[in-house]
Amino acid sequence: MRGAPARCIVCGDCPEPRLEGEDYRIVRSPGCGLEWRTSFPDDAELATLYGGDYFQRWGIDGPEALARVRAAKVASFDGFLDALPCRGGRLLDVGCAFGFGLRAAQERGFEPWGIDVNEEAIAQAAEEFGDHVAVGALESDVLPGLRFQVITMIDVLEHVPDPESLLRAARRRLAPKGMLLAVLPNVASTVRRLLGRRWPHYAPEHLYHWTPGSLRRFLESRSWSVAELRTGLRKTYSTAYLVAYARHLDVWLPPGLGMLGGRMVRVPTGEMLVVAKDRTQSM
Repeated sequence: MRGAPARCIVCGDCPEPRLEGEDYRIVRSPGCGLEWRTSFPDDAELATLYGGDYFQRWGIDGPEALARVRAAKVASFDGFLDALPCRGGRLLDVGCAFGFGLRAAQERGFEPWGIDVNEEAIAQAAEEFGDHVAVGALESDVLPGLRFQVITMIDVLEHVPDPESLLRAARRRLAPKGMLLAVLPNVASTVRRLLGRRWPHYAPEHLYHWTPGSLRRFLESRSWSVAELRTGLRKTYSTAYLVAYARHLDVWLPPGLGMLGGRMVRVPTGEMLVVAKDRTQSM
């Protein structure tokens, strides 16, 4: 497990204090705006964070709630795929959870594959996608021998202690002219500025908090070519999901939201989307 860096992994600057709570401290690079926790969870803490109850924050308490979450996740993932110029071929969703995004990819004509570190989530995804899903990390020898036209990382890059290693693994697994599509929190967003330390993405398992500029700089310095970087991203949620998530993290909840039941809404959550290509493949 890689520990928290003493200097910024993007620009090398010494950090300055940003936020501090009872059991955490977040610092910020003055050079590029990247934020990170000064202490990363160890393996035991990670096992607890990503254990079987990790997805309880989604508010899945029965078949109807599960159906609503599935519909919302499929709708959001389908919108992300609009950013891709390609259709068809193998798509690997890193951090696929229950495989809801794989359903959207399949409906778009991709051959869906997925990996996740949560065994219970993969067990459920396997009921629909069989051996096209597996437990493991991209840096390991999971789904050996396969290369992919698209690799997606939806809400993943903020979780990993060594994003460079993960992106290196993605480059190895991309087919020629393949593309990376990532969605992640934007710490420079208006939503983050409005909510401050109550921003939901200041969650204990989120190790890095990227700005559009720091993300572009990081990717381009590591042989990626950024094809698109979009801010102001909106996701589809059920209102019941938003209530459950906010209560789990003890963050701000819009008054009266719980009265809307399972209604679907598209809301900005302070996230961004990036599409990138391996620059070395075009040389």
